[in-house]
Amino acid sequence: MKIAIAYADGSVHPSLTACREYMVLTVVDGKPTEKTLVDLASAGVGLLPFVGQNMIDVVICNELGIATRNALEMLGVLIVPGVTGSCDEAAAKFLVGEPQGDATVLSLCREEDPDDPLACMHDCSRCAGCGPVAVPREGLDLPEVK
Repeated sequence: MKIAIAYADGSVHPSLTACREYMVLTVVDGKPTEKTLVDLASAGVGLLPFVGQNMIDVVICNELGIATRNALEMLGVLIVPGVTGSCDEAAAKFLVGEPQGDATVLSLCREEDPDDPLACMHDCSRCAGCGPVAVPREGLDLPEVK
């Protein structure tokens, strides 16, 4: 299992959206076997590609946005939001199963997503702006298929 913790000088970063450095723990049989710091700014990737490419299973953070939460959940990542304090302590609490954080912590800011021009967070039941467009067949000059 791999755990990524939003990192800022040894503590959990206040905002997942603004965080560019992560402490990544590799855990085998419930024990951490490797700990690395990854700087996404120098790696040139964003959070979601980083999570996918590194097969991250758990993200521990403080505040996060709705679109980020939805995207991480779609990737099958367990999110532990609302965590403050030391990254090492947060990892230790997670590994022993101690409850921490606050699942209701969400930043209700507008997250920019170039693939979501109507800001519907890909909830296509709300609009048809980013989904397939239905084209009426009447009036189209289509060849007959036999």
